[in-house]
Amino acid sequence: MTYNYATHHRHSCIGARAGFGDLLIGAGALMCEANGFDPGEESHLRDHMVELIKITEGFYACGVAASVYATQDVAAQSFVPDPVFANIGKPLLATQIYDMHKIAHYVSGGLIVALPGPDEDHKPLTAATLQDVLRANPDVPYARRIETARFIEDLTAFYQGGWYSVISLHGGGSPEAMKREIYRHYPVGSKVQLVERLLARGLTDDPDRAITRNTQPGKCCSQGCTVPGAPVMIDLPEVPSRRDDAA
Repeated sequence: MTYNYATHHRHSCIGARAGFGDLLIGAGALMCEANGFDPGEESHLRDHMVELIKITEGFYACGVAASVYATQDVAAQSFVPDPVFANIGKPLLATQIYDMHKIAHYVSGGLIVALPGPDEDHKPLTAATLQDVLRANPDVPYARRIETARFIEDLTAFYQGGWYSVISLHGGGSPEAMKREIYRHYPVGSKVQLVERLLARGLTDDPDRAITRNTQPGKCCSQGCTVPGAPVMIDLPEVPSRRDDAA
């Protein structure tokens, strides 16, 4: 139960933080526009936006893979996400959540923590002046720029941002716990056997050998497993070549 709960929880965390990444991507693009810049034309903004996209979609892809390769629990009859992909995706988001915040800060600019307070923003004597001074792109209303900036502030530079950081790092278990699960489930033995076959070392399989203990299903022998009654491929007999006849 402990292992299954952790795998399910880490799998759900991937989807939750992917949604958080979507918010940062969209808000970052809006702030670039409100600031008067086009990430498609400004290489430094484009590079950061692509990095944010890469991070978000990278761990989200692990979540998708964990769903695709899910297996059915024999006792509960429920499906369990693939433990390797689920436990890879979670530490990716756990350690990169801080990079996601940093990128959002970079593409947005310092306005997100230098916004006027309500007493200034809503005061008739200063509101009009602020709208003129803090408007960068003439096509984007002042209110929209400020609204987007406050949105990013709430997500990354306020209480919510700190909470997201810690819960992303330690929620569902700290990264060390996931590393243990990855190594426990990953078929290292199959990779070892692959290399040993390539090297033609011909080492005898030993079930007590630590590095070959885990293997992929269906790869328990050199021939592989077949469904009972299914045709089996056999080696064709050697046929003399024309070169042999000529000799």
